[in-house]
Amino acid sequence: MGVIRCRTITLRLLTVSALLLGAAPVASAPGAADLGRRPRDAEAALGAVLDRAVSEGSPGALAQVSRAGRTTTVTRGFADTGTRRRPRADMRFRIGSTTKTFVATVVLQLVAEGRLRLDDTVERWLPGLVTGNGNDGRAITVRMLLNHTSGLFNYTKDDRVPEGLERDPLTTFTPRRLVGYALSHPPVFRPGTSWEYSNTNYVLLAMIIKRVTGHEYSTEITGRVLRPLGLRATYFPGTSPDVRAPFIHAYSKDGLSRFNPSWAWAAGEMVSTVGDLNRFDSALLSGRLLPAPLMREMLTPVPKSDVFHGPGPYRYGLGVMMVTLPCGVTVYGHGGTIFGSLTWMAGTRDGRHTLSFDLNGDKVNQGELTTAANIAEFCPATPVPSQPSAPRGTGLPRVPGSEGHRAPG
Repeated sequence: MGVIRCRTITLRLLTVSALLLGAAPVASAPGAADLGRRPRDAEAALGAVLDRAVSEGSPGALAQVSRAGRTTTVTRGFADTGTRRRPRADMRFRIGSTTKTFVATVVLQLVAEGRLRLDDTVERWLPGLVTGNGNDGRAITVRMLLNHTSGLFNYTKDDRVPEGLERDPLTTFTPRRLVGYALSHPPVFRPGTSWEYSNTNYVLLAMIIKRVTGHEYSTEITGRVLRPLGLRATYFPGTSPDVRAPFIHAYSKDGLSRFNPSWAWAAGEMVSTVGDLNRFDSALLSGRLLPAPLMREMLTPVPKSDVFHGPGPYRYGLGVMMVTLPCGVTVYGHGGTIFGSLTWMAGTRDGRHTLSFDLNGDKVNQGELTTAANIAEFCPATPVPSQPSAPRGTGLPRVPGSEGHRAPG
């Protein structure tokens, strides 16, 4: 590939997560000027949102809905613009920060087993690691890592990450190297006093999983979640720059199509499909993976969390995002953004109604399209916003960890 100019590329690692922050405000309910037609059913409404994604610059769009045992797949555009292949439900894609919900689930399973406590400090499990520049692992708990109240600097905002990828997109970043980038900066706030999304938190959680179990976080997720649920298409790429076939080609506006995902690691490296994401979210929300008390902890929003910098209603719990839609329905899940792949996974509290989607181009306004898709699927009688609230060409909302930051793409 050609030379990548660092000044032209924005590093993304979401949630909508990363995803949605810093975008133009997205209203929790559409205004009169923004109302589109009322589709007769949810499938038509969701299809209209995917049409909008393609019209605004995503080469393709793939969504799957599971409701009361019935599965519906909706696709638009192309999975590959060269071969003009259409998206299919079995196609894999990078899920970015949706990885965090898998990590959080295993951490809470260890809590349920009595092997770990939410109030354990980072120092208890990773002695001597989080220190310097005002950082203190003795003051940061596992709970703070899970809900982003640790105050730790987000390593993806450190210039050395994009600079390393610029020099060599296939370079390998170790977890300790990523944590080191974060600790070279002072805390954003005193632990437990505020909220700010930081990918550093989930790198540390994966390191704690290994300390507690003796196994890599990927091994624990595979044994505890992927295999029991039969999520055969989901996996951890490690340092591989390629996604296993069949896959949806990701088209990044930064031009980065092949890269070593170790820079994302436990904060956002996983690969999955819409079907696997729906099955995972359904199993989690229905109580198959965690006992009820810990599910309540997981789904309790942090009072100061605000995934949108604006009036958006998205809130954060323990590795889970939640939003109450205009029709009163609350859905729970996570989003992800990673070079050319924009994802979202959400479901109702009983796990009987889930939605997952992937957009394979990041020139669109992910925040607005995610909100529109949620309304279309979970509030089919509610008019879906049809016009963007920000001028065309503003691109992807900046994600936690990339505000004001340039990275190779």
